Amino acid sequence: MNNRGFILLVDDEEDILVTLKDILEDEGYRVDTELDPKKALKKIKENDYDLVISDLKMPNMTGEELLEEARKFNSVVGFIMLTAYGTIESAVKCVKNGAFEYLSKPLNFNERKVWETIENSIEKAKALKNSQFYKSLLSTARKSTHEPNIIINNETMEQIIEYCQKIANFDFTVLVYGESGVGKELIAKYIHQISYRSNRAFLPINCATIPKDIMEAEFFGAKKGVYTGADTDRVGIIEQADGGTLFLDEISELPLDIQAKFLRFIQEKEVRKIGDVSTKKVDVRVICATNKDLYTLVKEGKFREDLYFRLEGIKITIPPLRERREDIPLLVYGFLEDFNSKYNTNIKGISLSAMELLVAYQWEGNVRQLQNVINEACILAITDELIEPKHLPRYISGIDNREFMVFDYNIAKKINDEVFTKKYLKNLLTVTRGNISKAAKIANIERQSLQKILKKYGIDASEFRT
Repeated sequence: MNNRGFILLVDDEEDILVTLKDILEDEGYRVDTELDPKKALKKIKENDYDLVISDLKMPNMTGEELLEEARKFNSVVGFIMLTAYGTIESAVKCVKNGAFEYLSKPLNFNERKVWETIENSIEKAKALKNSQFYKSLLSTARKSTHEPNIIINNETMEQIIEYCQKIANFDFTVLVYGESGVGKELIAKYIHQISYRSNRAFLPINCATIPKDIMEAEFFGAKKGVYTGADTDRVGIIEQADGGTLFLDEISELPLDIQAKFLRFIQEKEVRKIGDVSTKKVDVRVICATNKDLYTLVKEGKFREDLYFRLEGIKITIPPLRERREDIPLLVYGFLEDFNSKYNTNIKGISLSAMELLVAYQWEGNVRQLQNVINEACILAITDELIEPKHLPRYISGIDNREFMVFDYNIAKKINDEVFTKKYLKNLLTVTRGNISKAAKIANIERQSLQKILKKYGIDASEFRT
């Protein structure tokens, strides 16, 4: 099967076209040829080529003019210009105007440079096509939630967003579970933004960062003179959030005595400052979050049982990033778009090989870690068009990702890249030593379905049996 790339050869000398076509097809490329550059332009409009290899000097239309016209409607197809002696200057000009590379005629296919130029140009073109696809998908995803920071392609996350939309206008306390970095605060803020409280304050507080000796005063406030340094009445965090939403991250870090007062506030919707004899009614929506198992803390005597059951009424559990890998490409392009906008850069996308590494990695730090990695990669790739594996941290680019790429086939399918899918299938068969039944079980599809998929991609399971 010719799956390495789809190439259009353009040259006014037929014998050159025949020779190049035979050589490239022998190497697994799918190849079209065209003697007339004007007809070649029509073919570029009608076909999804990865690469155009064009001579510079041709009658009716030069290679430079072909490139110029093609770039008016196709910004991603790769162009390699073939230059003879005396046309180097024109070839360099073409590269400045959008060609990927140029090669000198006659082509010497014994030189590694020729093959590297073709392979690299096709990879770059495919990466730019992927960039267009994911940018379109990213725009659709953002419009679906009306929240640019929520980027999802995973069914479980879509269900969570739908659930948030249902509960947003009901003032029940919400408890959000999830590992560090999965986006618990983002979900809490989303609930606030689509609720009737959206025009009031959203106040995020990390309970672990407040010193325990001042926690009560921080939450509930204090009267003037009740302790040294209290020169005025102090308004507590809860009162500051009146009318809006209070988001308490790491709720498990609240001391037991504060938990008791916090439970009373949730039940009675009122607060009393330290040193005050009266209470004040407040209207606050409370959303809490934790990365710990609160029920286990209850059993250990570290969390009040009555508060636990009060918080458990509406519960949202956000899966870690490694369980929703199909979100990774969209998140990557979202972070890339944000970086370009913030720093006025023009990084166009990410290479297929770099994306494979990102999708395969385990992401212990979840979305927050991915964002940090992409920001760093953008800085390193600031003078390049694409993020490459060399721009990623060594702990990602240096891993043997075979052991990670064994997950549900539907995830690989949603990533929508043939190169990635084939690598996924080969790694799956490597891990299972060519056992199709085991591979199908891991991929969560029927054995017969996996056999059809392997046949589609020209993969023979027997080659992986040891």
